[in-house]
Amino acid sequence: MKTRSFSLFIIFISLMCVKSGNAQISISGLTDFEIRISGDDSSPYINQTPGDGFSLYTPNIRLFLSANISENWFVNSVLQADHYEGKELSSPFFSVMNINWSPGFDSDFVATAGRFVTPYGSYSTRFLSIENPFVHLPMSHSVGLPVSNRFGHLQNWNDDPSIVQDLYGDEERGLSMIYSRMYSQGVKVSHDLGESKWLSFDIAATLAPTSSHFDYGEFDSPAWIGRIVFKPAIWAQLGASYSKGSFILEDEANDSLLVYDLSGYPQSLMGADLTLNYRYYTLNLEWNQGFFKAPFYDPETSNSDARRTGKATADHFSGELIYDLPFVVGSHVAFRYEQMLEGEIEIYRRDDNNNKVDETITPWTYDRQRIEFAAGYKLQRNVLLKASYLLSEDDGPDLDDDVFTIQLSVLF
Repeated sequence: MKTRSFSLFIIFISLMCVKSGNAQISISGLTDFEIRISGDDSSPYINQTPGDGFSLYTPNIRLFLSANISENWFVNSVLQADHYEGKELSSPFFSVMNINWSPGFDSDFVATAGRFVTPYGSYSTRFLSIENPFVHLPMSHSVGLPVSNRFGHLQNWNDDPSIVQDLYGDEERGLSMIYSRMYSQGVKVSHDLGESKWLSFDIAATLAPTSSHFDYGEFDSPAWIGRIVFKPAIWAQLGASYSKGSFILEDEANDSLLVYDLSGYPQSLMGADLTLNYRYYTLNLEWNQGFFKAPFYDPETSNSDARRTGKATADHFSGELIYDLPFVVGSHVAFRYEQMLEGEIEIYRRDDNNNKVDETITPWTYDRQRIEFAAGYKLQRNVLLKASYLLSEDDGPDLDDDVFTIQLSVLF
């Protein structure tokens, strides 16, 4: 079915482009090959690894297609297959498919409709392997938190992950602050100001906030995602991002939650990032704070606790230092340190007068620390070889999730 959809999409674009004598179609691709040696608790939602032990696989395959329909209209698409779910490569799907309008080729204003890269955080422009000096995405994009878009807040999260999956099912991994596939669906406007692009912004109305992805509208009002970037000098960049929207699916797994107005349970995320460049050095600092309001679901009785609600927050901090080796052209070394703090959750009930009662505040999850060492070398302009060691510690189940990786990225 997806192959048929892709064929129809190609035919549609070809027919549209035939009408324009200046039409151009561009096709390219990106494939990653990896060798991994990882700890016993490795999984996609813990350390972006399909399983424990030795792995030799292709984590991502992408086919890029773009076409100019006219002077003002153009389309972009990315057909992708990946290991987001685990050890099996997913069926191909469109992670990007959109139509765009701009006043002209020389304009810095673009209006977009469809599926596009989520405009949040510094990794919105460097999440592809060929653009990322590291092998892994930061924990804000990859670590599951004790909340679900099917069940609300999850119980027993500080236990072994297998216990959580026994309670909620093998597919439950918890939501990360930012959906790791990094795409959203909706409408977006983007604009750069000045010849030096000293100020840039993206504002999007989407079907879901950053933590989730919905293929169709669940609620009457959209989620909002936005990012603004200020460049006061060629060597400095300051960014700020924000997202808010309802995130719980009307899914058969949480029928008992449908007694609620699920639009009243939002996820919000705000963050700031700073990039400084000096000669061969780049320093990246980033902070994100996530907020989730959700009900509780009892996995043993398949009922929700009708009067129990949780408001949870957690913070993520990341610092990166990248050094481009001047004596070996095309090579770099990189170091990243990051923390995901335990946060806190306010749990309460509502009495018959809608007042808060039995209110408690407790830690929400557990502290995590992660260090990644990476080195890379461009064998050719479009071929990047990287080696990485990811060292992880946590104050919860004490996971064995360190991983060594060799990654080859080929852009064609």
